[in-house]
Amino acid sequence: MGRFLLAGVLVFDGTGTKGRVADVRVDGPYIEQVAAPGSVPKGVPVVSGEGLALCPGFIDVHSHADRSPFSPHLDTTKVLQGITTEVVGNCGSSPLGGGHEDRSRGRPSDYLAALDAARPVTNFAPLVGHGSLRERVMGFENRGCTPDEIGGMRALLIEALDRGAFGLSSGLFYTPGSYADTDELSRLLEGLSTRPLVYASHIRNEGNALLPAVDEFLAVGRATGVRLELSHHKAAGIPNWGKTRESLDRVRAARQRGVSVALDAYPYTASSTSISANLPGWVLEGGRDRAMARLADADTRRRIAAECESGETEWESMIFATGYDRMVIAFTKTGQHHGKTLAALATERGTTPFDAMADLLLENEMTAGMVVHSMHADDLTRVLSDPECWIGTDGVAGDAASRPHPRLTGTFPRVFREFVRERGLYSWEEAVRRMTGGPAEYFHIPERGFIREGQVADLVLFDPDRIADASTFEEPWTPPHGITAIYMGGVKVAEGTRFLGSPEGRRLTPAAL
Repeated sequence: MGRFLLAGVLVFDGTGTKGRVADVRVDGPYIEQVAAPGSVPKGVPVVSGEGLALCPGFIDVHSHADRSPFSPHLDTTKVLQGITTEVVGNCGSSPLGGGHEDRSRGRPSDYLAALDAARPVTNFAPLVGHGSLRERVMGFENRGCTPDEIGGMRALLIEALDRGAFGLSSGLFYTPGSYADTDELSRLLEGLSTRPLVYASHIRNEGNALLPAVDEFLAVGRATGVRLELSHHKAAGIPNWGKTRESLDRVRAARQRGVSVALDAYPYTASSTSISANLPGWVLEGGRDRAMARLADADTRRRIAAECESGETEWESMIFATGYDRMVIAFTKTGQHHGKTLAALATERGTTPFDAMADLLLENEMTAGMVVHSMHADDLTRVLSDPECWIGTDGVAGDAASRPHPRLTGTFPRVFREFVRERGLYSWEEAVRRMTGGPAEYFHIPERGFIREGQVADLVLFDPDRIADASTFEEPWTPPHGITAIYMGGVKVAEGTRFLGSPEGRRLTPAAL
């Protein structure tokens, strides 16, 4: 940390206004001055910005890196693509304690305290997971909650909000969040609209029942008045392609009625989740051991297979909508089969695709993930075109031998390459706004998101002609091209594709309304 001058750099300040060439002077952790080239007194080390652009550090509004600060290895996947702040605790899942493991008997506030001591690589803006609250209070019971149980979950939520959490997330597609109804979520958030919080949701269904699920999500906003964030919006599964026309119509109509609703997306037509998410919710009721017992029982397994492969289900069957041949194994607890489709694994084993998947889950004690090629490019473009669509990776780092989704390392540079330079969906200024100032204001992230006097000097210096993602589904760990330097609080933390070894992140707390 010190004083330096970024001279003659093309500044995209995060507001969406036209970029301009300027000198940017940094003093300690803050931006001291932004002025016309040559008008800022030098007297400090000068970094030439000729031919380069400068923007605020990117804000990843949908991250799953909650436990990365407690790993023995530094997670640099986000910072090397220019991300300096991550919103964690998404999809209804957030740790209830410190350390690398999920201590389900802890409290959300315990995790916040652990973050303060951990010093992450990037800044963290934590949400509280509704599913984690439900597990803490009710376990994996598939039923409605009692008034006392709502009171217990609400007390834990408010305690965490009082200590600086940014809001609540839900994962209604996942257990145990899927066991909750709309009223439960509304009662949890009742009376909290005056706080600077966001309710973000992986909605109940992104496939065959996408539109009712969007309606349910918007109903929580109408009932409570809180700001909404529609997580990684998509229409998943071949029969559902095109449904984003109607889902986005519903979002626009809600805004016209006064509901505050934004959304986020990653710039890929594949998603990623746990392989166990292919199973009906009743299979997972009671937790891992009971789910494994059901998969091991021949009669129950046949029932599960029939339900997964049928289109006549109320829940979202990714197997029916997408198919085993579009599901690629990303990681397993045993470290085997990475990069194979579930269909290919079945052929290799001489069994049915469902049996191959079920056996894989049993062999790995339900710990296995997949990449799912389930979306259409037109739906993705439609979602990214929404004026309040922010950018998120939906990424969590794993073992180096795994085959994660390339969004983990390439999301933000990919937006610049494909949707700015190649396709022209965004101007540079608009793309930067969606990555920085827009989400900073929406999530009330303090002192970040803009290049202006008094803001924290979280900055990305890059070559607009070269910035691009380099990661692929086959080689997902490759860092991006074209980023010259990344600063956090005025400290250079990365240069090119090299992390400089100084974790400068911290847990943030929301700016007041």
